[in-house]
Amino acid sequence: MLDHYKTLGVSCDATQEEIKKAFRALTKQFHPDRNSEHTQWATAQMKRVIEANRVLANASTRALYDRRHGLGVEPMRAASRLKHRREGDSLPSQSERILYDLVSGKGAQAVEDFERLVRLGSFRLRDHLELRDWIDCWFLLAEQYAHRKQFDKALAMYEELYHSEETRCRHSYFMNELADRILQICCRDLGAGVAPDQAAACYLRALALNLAKPRRAFLHKKLAECCLEMGDDENARRHLGIAFELKPDMKGATKICRKLHYAPAAAKPTLAKE
Repeated sequence: MLDHYKTLGVSCDATQEEIKKAFRALTKQFHPDRNSEHTQWATAQMKRVIEANRVLANASTRALYDRRHGLGVEPMRAASRLKHRREGDSLPSQSERILYDLVSGKGAQAVEDFERLVRLGSFRLRDHLELRDWIDCWFLLAEQYAHRKQFDKALAMYEELYHSEETRCRHSYFMNELADRILQICCRDLGAGVAPDQAAACYLRALALNLAKPRRAFLHKKLAECCLEMGDDENARRHLGIAFELKPDMKGATKICRKLHYAPAAAKPTLAKE
């Protein structure tokens, strides 16, 4: 397996700026024009560098690569830290065993032990693990709940982790991974096929994330559709207006624009002719 981080000469903790800098340096180093006596070798090196950059320069593809290969994303590093299953009845020992079982593929046992401790009433996992271990454990527990289709629990845990990481300015690729999971639950798992007020509540939760403008525009469009379905035309127009402010060339809004007699600023001349 090619290690894209090794190809670019950066660590799995590298920032996007470090990856960009490494890519630029390597493309200059391996450019065929600078290696005229070894053109075939240089071309092969360039292909490796370009592919590594293609994967790592994009937050979503980087997160997927990290998840598949046990690199980068914090929850995948726990396996290298936990060499032995800690024994003992203390809460720290039991908490560490939950993490050990999660990274060892014993998710069902980990969830069972976690829920048993939660039933004690005053148990907080975060109080009994080091911060990076809590991050790993919380992420993997949320993943277990999502696999079990207990989406409300998974969502609350991902949100807690996201906002905790946000205050500490963590690496963007991990934040993007969390945001992707929260959006999937809000928009597909909990927000699809339910009453419009329930769907709207999911979209509002997703808007609490620090999202790029296109994603925020999409969520406001979905909120506009919910408001329209609930007969609240005023708020439907408001959310639709915000969506077009964020993304003037937004697609897939023709139907709701017609229903609300709403003409986006960029489209008004065309609509006037019609």
